Amino acid sequence: MAAPLPFPTTPYPRLDRDHDYDHFPGRQSEMKVLALGMPRTGTMSLYTALNELGYNCYHMAEAALDHRNGSLKHWQAAIVAKYYDLKEDYRGEDFDRMLWRYDAVTDIPSILFAEGLMNAYPDAQIILTTRNVDGWLSSMERAFYKVLNMKRWRLLELFDYTYTRPYMHLLRTTLNIWTDSHWRDKDQLTAKYIAHNAQVRGQAQIRGRRVLEFDVRDGWRPLCEFLGKPIPPKPFPWVNRGDFIAQYHYIGFWIRVFYVLRPVGGAGWVF
Repeated sequence: MAAPLPFPTTPYPRLDRDHDYDHFPGRQSEMKVLALGMPRTGTMSLYTALNELGYNCYHMAEAALDHRNGSLKHWQAAIVAKYYDLKEDYRGEDFDRMLWRYDAVTDIPSILFAEGLMNAYPDAQIILTTRNVDGWLSSMERAFYKVLNMKRWRLLELFDYTYTRPYMHLLRTTLNIWTDSHWRDKDQLTAKYIAHNAQVRGQAQIRGRRVLEFDVRDGWRPLCEFLGKPIPPKPFPWVNRGDFIAQYHYIGFWIRVFYVLRPVGGAGWVF
């Protein structure tokens, strides 16, 4: 935990729009990169690397940082529309409610909409982060499942409805989508990992778009060659290894409790 964090720790300010979450600034630049690999495949390392290459990358951490502007609630509404109401897929202007300031995406919740993002941003380059399926499942158990099984966070959900409740709900909903509402079924989760990667490859091929299948252990060279960027004179940022996220949630819990107990003024907030 002594290493610098790969994401900011202060939430983004509320936009001046009279609490109307349906109004948002226009897209600031075109979407350039869609990194559509599953979480725990190096998505935070890639998020950090893309930012170092000059992109402004989205990640679940960014969704959390922007919660004051309804980002978590917007994503939950998008999930309900796609997976439960079975409505038409989101379009560019729909995604831009959450992604207007970004020109690259990775991690959940974005990857739940892989096809929709390909359609919304037809010129963006596509990356698929991958890893050995057994190693991926082990990493999911040390991160997703460990966080969801923390009783303290489940208790905090009862009181913190502005952040903790929608955040934890989004994590559970994601696992339910991947496992047909049996989120403790690791066999279904493993099958979904394989199916998701096949879907990204297949949908990109249908659209005639190249895909970089990227293992973050391969470092800068394949990533920079694919994106047409010079290789930075520094090591590739391999972050969020092992139990980092679970450990961070232990600390984040107490920071969030402090914030909830100070409803007026501003305690800092950390994902």
